[in-house]
Amino acid sequence: MKILKALSLTAVLFIFLTSFTALVGDSPHVGRWKGEDKGDMGFLELTSDGYATFEFEGQKMGGKSYVSDGVELAMTYKIDKKKSPAHIDFIIVDKSSDAELGSLKGIIEMKSHDQLHLALSFNGETRPTDFTVDALLFSRVK
Repeated sequence: MKILKALSLTAVLFIFLTSFTALVGDSPHVGRWKGEDKGDMGFLELTSDGYATFEFEGQKMGGKSYVSDGVELAMTYKIDKKKSPAHIDFIIVDKSSDAELGSLKGIIEMKSHDQLHLALSFNGETRPTDFTVDALLFSRVK
């Protein structure tokens, strides 16, 4: 009887741990991505704690902390997978007041585990509806 209880406890513990691991690993967009636009190479990094960093020509913008015009800022992101295509918002936050200063609205699609399709609206108001304009294809940096 003790063996049966021990096996049952082990099975329940195993199921709990594997379920937790699946939830944590369920973020295919997290990682460092490389994209190319008209011959120019850039990078996008999306972290598991919700920060985004853009890098172009060695200049970084975003992440947990960066300075622009003497102000300390952060860039976060949110993805709404309930929309089709999924919506992504990149949000600029003033670190001193925790106030949102602006955002870039976009759509995101995982083409595969190693390819991410992203389209952004640079006018600040309307979100793209498809990947035909202002879209980039990013490849995962290994």
